[in-house]
Amino acid sequence: MKYQQKFITSIILLLIVTTFTGCNLSMNQSKQDQPITVHAEHWINEADANEKIQQGLTAYLAMSEAFQSIAARVHLIREAKYTLDLQYYIWADDFIGNLMLSELLKAADRGVKVRLLVDDQNGTKIDKQLKALISHPNIQIKFYNPYKFRKFRVYDYIFRLKQINHRMHNKLIIADGAIAVTGGRNISSEYFDASESFQFTDMDVLFFGTAVLHANDVFLEFWNSELSYPVQQFLGEPKSDQLNKLRVEFNKLKRKDVQTDNKVNQELQELENELHISHINWAKAHFLADSPKKTLGKASENDLIYNQIIHKLGQPKEEMDLISAYFVPTKEGTEYLTSVANNNVKVRVLTNSFVANDVALVHAFYQKYRVDLLKNGVKLYEFKPYIERKHRTWYEVVTGNVIPKKGKNKSSLHAKFLDVDNKVFIGSFNLDPRSFHLNTEVGLAIESDQLQEQVSKLLDQTLHKVAYELKLNQNGELIWLEYQPDGKIIEYQTDPQSTRFQRFVMKTVSYLPLEWMM
Repeated sequence: MKYQQKFITSIILLLIVTTFTGCNLSMNQSKQDQPITVHAEHWINEADANEKIQQGLTAYLAMSEAFQSIAARVHLIREAKYTLDLQYYIWADDFIGNLMLSELLKAADRGVKVRLLVDDQNGTKIDKQLKALISHPNIQIKFYNPYKFRKFRVYDYIFRLKQINHRMHNKLIIADGAIAVTGGRNISSEYFDASESFQFTDMDVLFFGTAVLHANDVFLEFWNSELSYPVQQFLGEPKSDQLNKLRVEFNKLKRKDVQTDNKVNQELQELENELHISHINWAKAHFLADSPKKTLGKASENDLIYNQIIHKLGQPKEEMDLISAYFVPTKEGTEYLTSVANNNVKVRVLTNSFVANDVALVHAFYQKYRVDLLKNGVKLYEFKPYIERKHRTWYEVVTGNVIPKKGKNKSSLHAKFLDVDNKVFIGSFNLDPRSFHLNTEVGLAIESDQLQEQVSKLLDQTLHKVAYELKLNQNGELIWLEYQPDGKIIEYQTDPQSTRFQRFVMKTVSYLPLEWMM
C-alpha cells in the first residue's frame, strides 16, 4: 500500500512538472533583421523639406475623420517603393482587415518588402490569410507574445497568465522608413465608419521627417524581440496553392465593392493634395514608445512611455485636456490631477459613459473616483453611447446598408490624446493601469501651438454635443447634464441609459482587487 501511494504521488508530480514545463513556448526560430535604408525623396513635394528635417522638424497631419485615416494607410501602402513595416494589436477578418491585407499583397507583388507584426491577442481570426501570405517571398509575418495553446487559450490563462497578460497595444505603419501613421485605430471596420452596427470615435496622426527615424528603431526592436515569433512556428508552412486561392478571395472583395474602391481613390486624391500641394504643418515632434522589455518586466524607467510623455509634455501651467477611452486614474492619478487643478490649471477629462464603454469592467474602477475629481475642480465629460448623425457614412453610401436605431448608431470613444499647454500627444496610450504597467504603447508628442489650439477649440465646440457633463448637485451627489440643440438641458441622477441591476453589478465589481489589470 505504501509503495502504491509513493507510485501515485510520483505520477502526479511528474504530470505537474510536465504540464508546467510543457507550457513554455518553443525556441524562437526567427533571425535578427538589420536597420532598413530610409527613402524619403518621393513622399512630400516641398522644396525645403530636407532643410526642415535637418532642423529636427517633423511634418504632421492629425486625422479625426475615419475615412481620411484609412485612406492614409492605403496611400502609404500603394505609394511605398521599398519597405512597409506594420505592428497592430487587432487585425480583424472583416472588410477593412481584408482590404489592408489585399493592399499589402499588391505592394509585395511590386517588390516592396513587407513586415507585419500582430499581437497574438488578436486570436486565430486571420490565420488562414496570414498562412497564405507568408508564402510570398516579400512578406514576413510574426506574432507578438504568442499563446502556447492558440485554439484553447483557457490553458494559457490558467498556466501562463503572467506572460500573456502583457500585450502589444501598438498601432503603427511605416512606409520606406520615411512616413508613418500612428494613433488609436486598430485594423477593423468599426474603427473606420465601416461597421453596420458600431462605430469608434478615434484620432490618428500621419507624420514625416525626424520623428519617423525613432519609429523605425522602435519597430525593429519589437521585430527582433525574443517575443516576436514567425507565424510558421504556429501555423505551419502554407500549401502551394493557398496564396492563389487568397488572391481569388481578394479579387472577389474588390469586385463586390467597386464603389468603395472609387471612394478610396477619391479620398486618396484629397490626401495627396495635402501632402504635395497644400501647406504642410511642421513642428518639433517626438515618437514615444515602450520597450518590449516592458512585456518581460525588465524595462528601465526610461524605457516606459508614461515617463517619456511626462518629460516631453512637461508640467501643465494653463490647461490640460485628457481624452482617454479607458480612464482609471487610480488613487495616485486622482491626487495628481487634483494637485494640477488646484494650481489654477484648467483640467478637462473626456472618457466613455457606462453604456458607451465597450469594456464595461473598466467603468467599474473609474466610477469611484468621479466625485473626488469633481470636488477638486477637474471637469468630467462622458461620451454618449448614441450619436445623432446628420449624414450617412461612406460605407452606407457605397453598400446601400443603413445603420439602424432611427438615425443613431452605437458609438464608443476610442481616442487617446493629451493636450498640455502648447503640446499634444496622439497615440495608443490610455490613462489606466494597463497602459501604464502591462501593455506596450506608442504615440507622437508634437510641440505645436497651432495643433494645441485646434484640439482645444474642437473640444470647446463639440463636448456638449457628444458628451454628458458631470457635476455635483447641492447635496454633493453626481448628476449628468445632456445639452440639447434647442438649448434645453436634461438632467440625470444616475448613469444615463443604465439599469439599476447594471449599476449594482458595477458597484459590486469595483470592490474586487482587479484595478491593477484595468
